[in-house]
Amino acid sequence: MENGILADNANSGTESKAVTDARSAMQAVKDDLSSKQATLSSLEGDLTKDFGPSDVFRALKSTCFSTDSGEYTYELCWMDKTTQKPKKGGGNTGMGNFVRFDKLEVDEEIGADGKGVGQGERITMMYENGQHCWNGPNRQTTVVLACYEKDEIWKVVEQEKCMYRMDVGTPAVCEKAVSGKTTKGKDEL
Repeated sequence: MENGILADNANSGTESKAVTDARSAMQAVKDDLSSKQATLSSLEGDLTKDFGPSDVFRALKSTCFSTDSGEYTYELCWMDKTTQKPKKGGGNTGMGNFVRFDKLEVDEEIGADGKGVGQGERITMMYENGQHCWNGPNRQTTVVLACYEKDEIWKVVEQEKCMYRMDVGTPAVCEKAVSGKTTKGKDEL
């Protein structure tokens, strides 16, 4: 009875300390295994996702940056979400969650400061299924990408009710140097 091999009938209905410890250790191992299986499943799912040309956005995934614009601060989190935050208090508004890459033909001027989407085909990121718009659809944002030296939101406009366009500069879509020449890598767009 002292070593927990024989049952002590005086305390019927209770387990020995050795059995309780073994049960706790087994539960801890089960919890750890479950956590590792969830992590593995998430990583395997990540391998099937599109991270843009040459997987360049994989390294940027979930990094965020923002800009002040009028009464709001707009935030873009790569491969995650877009958000509108009021400066005068109140809740944040989800403007969409990342769903896919796309392309868009643009024809706009680039400012003297070098900021703007310019002309030609541009990579876009589609953020959909955002917060429901009162008397309208769920919010969505089309993020139009252009080459720039750092990640920066240049402009946010509401093109239709709760349908936003965000023009963004990023080095992630810049031309790359190949043996002294720069190429656009059209096959990668």
